Order: sequence, then structure tokens, then C-alpha cells
Amino acid sequence: MSAWRIAAALGLLGFVGVAPLAAQGLGDLAARERAKRTQTKKPEAKVFTNDDLDAGKPPGAKSETDAASAAPPPESQAAAPAELPPVDERQQQERAYLDAIRAAQAELRGAENRIRELSAKLNPMSTTYIYGSGGSNDANEELRVREELRQAEPQLLAARQAVATANQNLQDFRQGRPVGSSDSDR
Repeated sequence: MSAWRIAAALGLLGFVGVAPLAAQGLGDLAARERAKRTQTKKPEAKVFTNDDLDAGKPPGAKSETDAASAAPPPESQAAAPAELPPVDERQQQERAYLDAIRAAQAELRGAENRIRELSAKLNPMSTTYIYGSGGSNDANEELRVREELRQAEPQLLAARQAVATANQNLQDFRQGRPVGSSDSDR
């Protein structure tokens, strides 16, 4: 048993004796690395200016500084929109289809929000729960909410159908088909 203790003590002394040497070696290594980094200086980054960019343009092209000085005064800029060509008939028709889509989407969002509000009143985990701390605790209100929810669901389906129809009408118009025709009708 004593031989075992002696071997353990020698091993421990060997480990304790090597640790300061390893730390000293790491410190020296770090100092050498730091000195090496300071000796090798990186070249400074090039800063590009508008003059550098203008030098790369083909001959005859205006530089940004020339374009800025040649810009028309603000008074003439206000008159520029009046010179725009009028919107053609096709764009006006397409705009009408886009407006119909936006209106159908707004109606759909309204129906979805209404159902979300009604469902929250029936959800025990909601802050607007009928029987919760902020609710009325009225069984009649629960019946009214359930009835409104039942009536709102067909409205939601109709709103979804209106969005789909408006999108299909726009697609038909863009592809030159008669509006209201679809691939499923054929």
C-alpha cells in the first residue's frame, strides 16, 4: 500500500511541476503572437468617392455631380405630372377588378374578425370570456353569442367565395378570357 502512495505522490508532484511550465509557455506564446500581429500591419482600406465612380463611366455619360447641377428647379418638377399620358382603358378596367378584390378582402377580414371576437367570448382561456372576470356571467348572452356565431359562419363562407370570384375575374381579364368563365366551367 505504501508503494501505491509513493507513486501517487510522485505523479502529483510531476503534475504540479509541469503546470507552471505549461502556463509560462502559453504566456510566452501569446506574447509572441501579439508581437507578430503588431509587426505585420494591414494596408489601409481604400475609400471610394463619387470621383472614383465617375472615372469608371463610359465617355459622354453624365456624372452624379453634373446630373445634380442639371436637375430642373422644383417649380418645373411640379408641372411634370400633368404631362404624363392618360391611363388607358385597359388599365382602368384592371383597376376596377383590383378594387373589387380589395373590397372582397376587406369584407372577408371583417367577417373573420367578427367570428374571432364571438369565439373569444365563448373561450374560457380568453380575457373576454362571458363567464370570466370581465364578462357579464349571463347565460342569455351566451345564447345570443352562439346564435350570432352560427349566423356569421355563412357570411364568412360567402366572403371567401367573393374573394375567390374576384381573383378569378381578374385572372380571366388578364388572360383575355370572358370575365366569369373559369377552367372548372369548361
